[in-house]
This record gives sequence, C-alpha cells and structure tokens, in this order.
Amino acid sequence: MKFHQMAIVLLALVSSLWAKEYLVVEGREVVNLGGLTKLDDAAGQSPMIVKPAPIWEGLEQMTESERMNSSIEIELGTNSSKEAEAVARRIEQLWNSGRYEDALSLFPELAEIVDGGEIAIGNTWRTPVPTREGSDWGNDVRVGNQDSIYVNDLDIHRASGNLFAILLYPQGSAYYWSVNFSTDGGATWNETFTFGASYQINWVDASVLANHCYVAYIVGTNQDGGRLRRFRVSDGQPEDFNNGQAFITVFTLASGAIEEVNLTSNQDFFNNRLYYMSLTSTDELKYFWDDTGAVSWSEVNTGVTDADRGLDACTNEDYGTYFLLASYLTTSDQIKIDGRSSSWDNLITRTAGSGTDYTAIGAYHDTLLCAYDYHRGASLWVRYLTSYNGGSTWYWGTFDDTTTLQKSPDVALRAGGGEGVIYRFYTSPRELRYTWRNYAGGWSTPVNLADVQPYYNKPAIEHLGSGAFGVLFLSWTTPYQQAAYFDRSDWVTVEEEQTGLASRLITLAPNPSKGTATLSFTIDSPGNVKALLYDATGRLVDNLLDERRSAGTHTIKINRPSLPSGIYFVRVETANWEAAERLILLK
Repeated sequence: MKFHQMAIVLLALVSSLWAKEYLVVEGREVVNLGGLTKLDDAAGQSPMIVKPAPIWEGLEQMTESERMNSSIEIELGTNSSKEAEAVARRIEQLWNSGRYEDALSLFPELAEIVDGGEIAIGNTWRTPVPTREGSDWGNDVRVGNQDSIYVNDLDIHRASGNLFAILLYPQGSAYYWSVNFSTDGGATWNETFTFGASYQINWVDASVLANHCYVAYIVGTNQDGGRLRRFRVSDGQPEDFNNGQAFITVFTLASGAIEEVNLTSNQDFFNNRLYYMSLTSTDELKYFWDDTGAVSWSEVNTGVTDADRGLDACTNEDYGTYFLLASYLTTSDQIKIDGRSSSWDNLITRTAGSGTDYTAIGAYHDTLLCAYDYHRGASLWVRYLTSYNGGSTWYWGTFDDTTTLQKSPDVALRAGGGEGVIYRFYTSPRELRYTWRNYAGGWSTPVNLADVQPYYNKPAIEHLGSGAFGVLFLSWTTPYQQAAYFDRSDWVTVEEEQTGLASRLITLAPNPSKGTATLSFTIDSPGNVKALLYDATGRLVDNLLDERRSAGTHTIKINRPSLPSGIYFVRVETANWEAAERLILLK
C-alpha cells in the first residue's frame, strides 16, 4: 500500500474513533421496515388548494401602489400557439405601461386560446418589497411576508456575501414562489420577484453560479415541465438569458410528473457548471448539466429507476473521483448515495426505513457526508454516512441521543468551513439543533440555534465564511405558522446556551506545510488552552501549548521540520469547546 493510501486509511480510523462512528459492514444492520407509528406532529408536506382560481385574480386584488410597483411576464405551457403568445405579450405591454384594467380585460380572451389553468405570471417588483417585521423571536429574522411555506432554499454569492432565500407557498387560490435577497448578511431581506400559478407547484430549488442565482421550478397542471429563471447577484432582480428569454425549459416529460427538483453548481471552485436534477413520478432520477449560459442543456442517463423522495445534491471542491454527489430515498425505503465521474455510480446503499422524508449531502475534498431520516423500530432519528477517502470506505454515526426524535436534516461542507449540520429535534420542546466539526474528529454538542420552534419541513444551511453558518427554516407557532426565518451561528448569545462556531474554529496555514505552520484560534473568555499534535494513528507527538490565555485571537508557531511527511492532527481544547484540524506535512 502506498504511503498516501495508508495515511488516508489511518485518518479515517482516527476520525471515526473521535466521532463514535462505525464501519459500514453488509449484513450487520437490523431495521424495522414496517409501518411507522405516529411519532411526531407532521401532517403532510404541502398544502392543497381545493378550488383554484385564475391566476390573474391576484393582479385584480393588487392595490394601486402595488400595481405601479409591478412589472409582469406571462408564462404559458410548452405547446402554446403564436396567437396565444401574441395576446400574452399584449397583456404584458398594457400592464407594464400602467393600463391595468385594459390588461386584465384580455386575460379571458387568452384563456379561450389556451387552457387558463396553464397560465402563470412572473412579477418583478420595481422597488423590492421589504419584510415588514425584522425579528419576532430573539435573533431570528423573518424572511418575506408570507406564511404556509412548504419549501425553502438558501444560497450565497461567495464573492459578495449576498444571500438568496427562495420560498414556495400557497396564497389565496394560487401557488407562488418568491425570491428574497439580502445584502447585509441576512439582517434584512427584500422580495424582488414572485412567480404564481393556479396549479400546485411541487418543488423549487436554487443555486448561485458566476453572476446569477438560478431558480429551478416545475410548471404545468401535470407538473411535467422543468424550467429555470435567473437573478442578478448584485441586486436580486431577474435577468433574461442570453437568448433573450426570461425562462428556459430544461426538459419536459413525455408522461408522468416531476415531483422534486434540485439545482447545484460548482461556484466554489471552477464556477462554470450548473447541475439540474429531478425525481419523477415514475421513480426516475434525471440529470442535466450546462455552463453559465444555461440555455443548452445536456442530459446524462443515470439509469436510476427507484428514486422515490428526499433528493439532494452537491458538488465537491478539489474532488478526487466524483465532482457531483446525489442522495435520495428509494421505493424500498433505502438511502442511496451516487457519484458522477465519467459514469454515474452508486457509492453506497443502506436501509433508511419507512416514514422517512429527507436526505442531505455535502462534500469537501475527500470528505463526504450524508445525513438522512432514519426509522428503526419505534424511533425516528437523524443518522449519517461519511467517507474520508472520496467514497471508497463508509462509516455511519448519529448526531444526537437515539432515544429522542429527530428528523429533517441539512448539511453544508462548502468552502473550507467545516461540516455544519442542522436538524429538527422533537422530544418536546421542538428545537432546530446545530452541530459542527472541522472535517474530522468528534462533533460539537448539539445546541438549539433558533429562538422559535421549527416546522418539520426541511431547513437549509450554508457556510457564510469566517466560520459562520446561516440557516433558513420555517416556524411552527404564532404569530405565523410556516413563516420563514433566518439565523446565523455568530448571532447566537451565551444566554441561549450556544457555544459559538467562531470560537471553535481553528486554522492552520500554510496547509500543506513543509514543517512550519501557524495555528490560529479565538476564545471568547480567558482560560486554560491546550494544543496537542497527533499523528495519523492517534499517537500524541507533541504538546504545543498548555497555559492560560486571555480572550481574543491567538497564534502559535508550529515548527517541526524533523517530522516525517504525512497526515497529522492539531487539537485545541478549552473549558468550553474542542476542535481538531488536519495538518499535512510535506518534504
């Protein structure tokens, strides 16, 4: 075995011991696949509108000031006639020039040419609409002015720090998704765009690439069209594609419906590819890709025909074999993790159990992490699978007490921020629990990140930079049910019994190193600090520091040119937290 292969194996062994992880061995897992006893308060994934009304009724109900602030685009089905398109463009012209009643009078004419139920309307706010309330509970900041939201997604433009939150919800007799934009790290939010239809919209997802945030969504009364719109990262406003179109049809199913869509990009490294995936009602996993133009999509056959629910995907910065990972739950109640290289490969399949809804996957270099709902016996909790060698060897573990109820996880491993995880904890009271580690070692003690009880639909987490994570989740209780709220790990206070990610994060530079590196860490209060150096077997090599330090940021020079090349760990221990960072020494 080559040295670097041995080092990776030893690294995985040490990390699994610290994290109480267990090697995945076939035939060693016993799981109840029977019906799930009603363990929690989940009632359904999306609301249903019993009697949909024409989508233009939403325009009729606008106030005069809202109409003046509105610029519309009408979106028709994939097989609409030239006559219908001409009427739609006339309605847009009338509305956007202030002739609102004339525009509204033409909608019945348009509905005689095309199925009125297929008409959708995109609305750009000329002046973005701010969220009316800032914070209802502690540090939780409300996003948008809607409630009854059933899908939410979050992404960041890495270069500027601008944030996008995409929300899907029913309102009145229609379904809408909205784009919400923040330029101040999530402290305030403005709605820039809404898309509405009288048909139910199954799913929406978003990803930032280059200069745009792209939004994937499903159209049509049969939910058979996968489409895409884009929004500028500078101001959150929609922008036409280079072919002059406001939206792109990525694909249309010949039969069946699209049940979920997922959009991800390689923003954090090459910043030139967008990946569009979906689950269909015939249990297919469909996969398309394109460049930043996003107008000429290529399909790759995955060969997957048992994908049932819980789709998630991510790219892998500095990947070895797989630049794209996907996770999903199957028709047999299994969790599958697939990877894309020159082929579409299944990396691992394990039992998840019935009554499960969500998976979440993240990757960074050779570390892969997939968290998922897991049902065993009479319990439902969040379990995870992790690999430290790019997907060849897998370990399983849990984040929390398995005698309690947990579900709906999301993970973020991007941009060198470590592994951030959130999930809904429900052994009363409901909590949005958060844990973290720096790609290796043990997990931090799970803490409640939110100030309000969370709803059961899947939340979203992203690394924001400088050791901070942002989360988007839905509220459970009054004054709004299923309203969207945003919080950050670095907004958390001591009174909320949070340990604070910024305090735990340690950095080593340069890394890899030729024997000399600088260790940096920050502590919130004075106290004793230990810094220990271990080799890949877990053997203590050196005691770097063991003394009292004042609050603030500290640096230590590590100068060990005599040590052989290989993988080492630097572990920092304080009274309040512990963290480990991998150090690679080269000769």
